[in-house]
Amino acid sequence: MNHIKLVVAGALALLGVLVIGGYLADPAPQATDQESAAAGGTLRIGVDGTKPAYYKVDGVTKGFDYEMALGVAEGMGATPEFKVMDFNELFTALEAGEIDMIGAQVTETAERKQDFAFTAPYFVTYLSFLTPEDSTIKDRDDINGRNIAVVEGTIHERYLAEQYENVNVIKAKDEDGAVKAIQTGKADAFFYDAPYTTPIIDRAPIPLKSAIVYAADDAPISFVMKKGDPRKKQIDGILEQMILDGDWLKLKKVYFKEYPLSEVFKDKGA
Repeated sequence: MNHIKLVVAGALALLGVLVIGGYLADPAPQATDQESAAAGGTLRIGVDGTKPAYYKVDGVTKGFDYEMALGVAEGMGATPEFKVMDFNELFTALEAGEIDMIGAQVTETAERKQDFAFTAPYFVTYLSFLTPEDSTIKDRDDINGRNIAVVEGTIHERYLAEQYENVNVIKAKDEDGAVKAIQTGKADAFFYDAPYTTPIIDRAPIPLKSAIVYAADDAPISFVMKKGDPRKKQIDGILEQMILDGDWLKLKKVYFKEYPLSEVFKDKGA
């Protein structure tokens, strides 16, 4: 699943609260969906039903993005309504007005920002190099000069070229193809999004491990909304407060305990 294109992003938006008010002439116009959500109506959140963003265990819904979205809805006084769909369908649904917000570990990119609005970040992209258990790859310096598998069509190839020297990129059709490249000796490691490596390791025909996991501080993850949605400012403020209050850090420890804390959130007091 391609969730990343690493771009330099700005700092968290200034704390703001959306104020809806003014005098209404009789007869009062019908409230829009946006006004309804801000005033205690329904906030429709599109998710892709993938662990660790949104998933169920014994009928109980869990997930980092799920719980962050719950916090946002609570801060707005709105009722959250989650709609599960394939990741590639989320942006179309947002454009069509079927959902109000995407919460699926979406990384802010220059291309996406042309068409959509991104809230203040509530996470950053974590990257991983999957290797055989007996690999000599231990840290990022060991990547240079290696054969690294990526899923063809994702942006991992570009990032490798930008961040690492003398890397030979091995293109694979999908995740299993990348693992096969390691199995056959064509690749030394598989470069992928860290939160989504567990199922790959579980089904791999050879023993694999996440040899390297690190935060890409220049790749923020945010909720995605329509451009011009006035609720964005309110949501930015709620997210900022969740970080300052420590609510964000509690969730990070539940779902990403093993990940190092990003400098982005250290700067915000987390």
